[in-house]
Amino acid sequence: MTYLGAVGAELKKSWWNAVVVIVFTIGRLFFGWDFFKAGFEKATSEHWFTDGKFNAGGLIQGMVKNIQHSHGSDPLHLNGLLVWFANHLFIPMGHVTDTLVIIFEMVIGIFTFFGFAILWTMIAALFLNLQFATAGSANNFGYLVTDIVWFKFPSYAGLIGLDGYLRFRRGQNLLGPAGPATRKFSEGQDGGTPLPTSGKGTAKM
Repeated sequence: MTYLGAVGAELKKSWWNAVVVIVFTIGRLFFGWDFFKAGFEKATSEHWFTDGKFNAGGLIQGMVKNIQHSHGSDPLHLNGLLVWFANHLFIPMGHVTDTLVIIFEMVIGIFTFFGFAILWTMIAALFLNLQFATAGSANNFGYLVTDIVWFKFPSYAGLIGLDGYLRFRRGQNLLGPAGPATRKFSEGQDGGTPLPTSGKGTAKM
């Protein structure tokens, strides 16, 4: 059974799973391309590498100002953490910060587009988008919601991608928590995830 055959079997098991996987996959392609394009434009048309300016400085200072004037609930102390990062890491190293923003945006874009390491990629994207939103970038709130949703369901977002392929190769469940596949699959069945096989080619139970 091929990887695409196993994916098709998973989608046939539940129309809801099929809808969620298709929507997440389409959204992932747009999300990944937007992230990559944002980093690429900063490196080329916006000249973040070569203009000699601290291009992210205004955003970071705006973030610190907005956080310091915020009096909302912050049980996890994320505001204080962001301010600490800004004052001790981002602002003192302007050129390095600009470089890291570009690299992270492009890497997040590539990984998301191809469905690789979705969980860790969404953690990085959430970190960046949280800072952009706090700095006053209103269009990042939609990305924050997307980050959180995919953070909860990474296997659905990555099923049709490298994450799903790697799970298949390892004999793991394609959807849900990673682990040994729990159902047999034969050519004549419509559902299930292939179980890893022993050296004799028989399915392990």
